[in-house]
Amino acid sequence: MVDLEYLHSLYNNNDHEACLDAVNLFLLVNDKNTEALLLKAKCEYQAAFNEGLNEEEEENENMLEPAYNSFKMVLDLDPSNEEAMLYLAYINTFLTRANLAESIAYCDVLSKSADLATRIKAISYRMEACSMRGAIAQALEDADSLIGLTRDFYKDNRTALEYELGQIYMKKADLYLEHQQDEKKAMGAFTEALGYLYPDPLTYNTIARLAFDNQEYELGGKAATMALLENNADSDSELMALQKRLEELSSKGIENKPLAEARFVAFRIFAPELDFDTVEMLNFAQQYIKLYPDWYIPYHYAGAALYDAKSYAEGLPYLEKSLQLGGRAFGLQRYFESVYRVKGSLPEPEKWPDDAAADYYNAGVNFAEFEAEVYTPEIGGELLKIRTEFYKKSYDGFYDLFYNNKQRKGPYDTDPHIFAMCCNNYGIALSAQGQLEQAVEVHRLGYSLSPFWEQLSSWGTALKRLGRYEEALDVLNTAVAYGGDYLSFSSYIELKGEILEVLFKLDRVEETKALLSTTDQEYHTFIKENRAELTEEELFLLNERYITVQNIRLDLLKEGSLEEANKAWQEQLDKHPDDNSSWFMLMQNFYQMKDYRQCIACADNYQSIKGKAMQLDSIQKVHFMRGMSYLYLENYDKAKENLIILLQSCKLGTEAEDSIISDANLRLAECCARQGLWKHCMAFAWKAIDCYNKNGWSWDEARVQMTLYYADACHAIGETKVAIATLNTILEVYPRNQDALTRKKEWKPKGLFSFFK
Repeated sequence: MVDLEYLHSLYNNNDHEACLDAVNLFLLVNDKNTEALLLKAKCEYQAAFNEGLNEEEEENENMLEPAYNSFKMVLDLDPSNEEAMLYLAYINTFLTRANLAESIAYCDVLSKSADLATRIKAISYRMEACSMRGAIAQALEDADSLIGLTRDFYKDNRTALEYELGQIYMKKADLYLEHQQDEKKAMGAFTEALGYLYPDPLTYNTIARLAFDNQEYELGGKAATMALLENNADSDSELMALQKRLEELSSKGIENKPLAEARFVAFRIFAPELDFDTVEMLNFAQQYIKLYPDWYIPYHYAGAALYDAKSYAEGLPYLEKSLQLGGRAFGLQRYFESVYRVKGSLPEPEKWPDDAAADYYNAGVNFAEFEAEVYTPEIGGELLKIRTEFYKKSYDGFYDLFYNNKQRKGPYDTDPHIFAMCCNNYGIALSAQGQLEQAVEVHRLGYSLSPFWEQLSSWGTALKRLGRYEEALDVLNTAVAYGGDYLSFSSYIELKGEILEVLFKLDRVEETKALLSTTDQEYHTFIKENRAELTEEELFLLNERYITVQNIRLDLLKEGSLEEANKAWQEQLDKHPDDNSSWFMLMQNFYQMKDYRQCIACADNYQSIKGKAMQLDSIQKVHFMRGMSYLYLENYDKAKENLIILLQSCKLGTEAEDSIISDANLRLAECCARQGLWKHCMAFAWKAIDCYNKNGWSWDEARVQMTLYYADACHAIGETKVAIATLNTILEVYPRNQDALTRKKEWKPKGLFSFFK
């Protein structure tokens, strides 16, 4: 049945041709129905677009004639129909450029509409029509009206607000410049536009050239700097011409800070083309240091040039001075790295620069690369803290702009995708610090801004660590649904492993088994079909990701006997001899069976196959189980060798990692105690105790054991008072602890006056 509901469904599904045929049938018996006539007009309008409108107004007029006549019929029946008037105004103004007076008349009516969106469209159409007819005063009045209305309409959409305001100010500047020849007012509008325009080097370049032509050198310098910072291959020739213009101005003695900054940027990005080396940049910077001694920019670019040349010691004073005078996020990132490379330690800056949110995000990404390069357990916590702060500064800046209506500090600060990427990296850093609740909220916000699967993966992992398994399952299932168009197979397997882990935690055993079987088949089929094309590194990564899947198999096999589990892993190895993850699982199984020699053999096999491609979790598990196996077999040197490697793999700063560090140090203290290496025993035991003190953990059996080792070591090297004092800390918590009581009795000083002590 052809009714209005059916006609609307065809139109809304973009089936315009079928909708036009159906609406024509409907109008045969309902020829006065304005709703149907409006649908007909809109279908005819779409048909004209599908045929391909162009810049020839006369040709467009012929193609749009059916739609134009239908919209007019709607108005004949319903003179106040706003949608028909809007379409007619748009057609006249932008497509046929005819009947402009008619357009303006429609827009006059629509400018009083109760609907704000309609008012904005009408006034923007009228502004364009008036500018074409030479009614510039009305066009400028409309531009001012649009600025206020646009702020109201897009108050909850900062990205759209900035874009629309940028376009209005650019139009306003054009009206002043091209139609009224009022350069001063045009430059004022361009200045306003710079605060809103989305980054485009050619638009900025146009503003810079017009500003220079009108002796507006401050504005020109700012626009030139922005153009040069956004350089790309498509704009190289225009920006090289801009660089020459800047040099011409300088040769005439025209100087100001924005022009100087533009020259710094130009020399930096076009250094190869201009044969402008580090020495020349330093000499250039010295000129402006003398001219503007309290300005951070010359120091910033001098430091950047030396940083690029890896002359860290020479660049450090410039970077430091730049930060003292204000500085930038990138300068701070270079400062951290330079101080570490020169002094071997990380600085604590007095203040962080006031800079753009997007710049702090990119500086954080750069710092993360440096962090990965120089990481050691000793500085891991400091590095993580600094990385987190970079992303926090970025996140706070974005948040203030999007939700607290603050002004942007850089052209990319209104980009929701960059904000979302910042959320992902900030959330990951927060999770690494154990701030999981905050991480979850940051990831949630990021996904709402600009969805991508990596955000879901990070979000799901944080939820899983919090034990919020149902939520984690929903999020991870959404991530894996992105499929092969977005996910690499290794990422797909990693997500499947996470989902399996969550299902198992929820005790949904049958679902876990079914998904494990499917994932197992997908994995081995992919390996079989793609092995020839996969690099060695890709194969290693796939194997590492597959371990999470195999861990679930291990958990399921725990329901049976360890012997049955071993048999199952041997069968897996027979079926898939290239799957090194089975060695990893056998290692764990033999460790549980206390068959330590077999555990060591499996660990050796796994490590020999994987080599340096092992991921952190695997490194830690291999060296812990092999180290403990050697300890139980009384091969203390080999045990210490593995446990020390385990310690070196740990990242300081999180409670989870501190737990591993504490346990490893306890076992190292045990090895040293059994070897009689008491000073080493004391050092390891104290490091284990320090983890408890730092995290405020309650006493438990491990804490007692490490404290006893510390006391034993103190006693062995002749520090009996310290040893007894250490035993007293145990007895304060556990007054009847026999190990502490026995030692205290044995170590108590003997002699005539011992009762006074």
